[in-house]
Amino acid sequence: MSLTQAQIAHLAKLTSLTSQDGLEISSVLDSFTSLSRIDTSHIAIISRSGQGSLDLRPDIVIDAGIADSLLACSQQKKAAHQIVLGGIMVGE
Repeated sequence: MSLTQAQIAHLAKLTSLTSQDGLEISSVLDSFTSLSRIDTSHIAIISRSGQGSLDLRPDIVIDAGIADSLLACSQQKKAAHQIVLGGIMVGE
């Protein structure tokens, strides 16, 4: 789909675009025109996302066993087996 110079000027005025941006809009509209030609008759129409169900993966925690090593190499203050961030934790 191509735009006339008047349509580009109108879009530019509405959205403060330059004429170069108008050419890019024309390219985007051409892409939509191409998409509208695709045969989608074999695709089921859905009224909303999430209409089907999603299989959830199990929430499994795997301990890598490196927490103590990571805390040991930190130069930050530590409390209750955590790094203390300034101004966040009470009693620093």
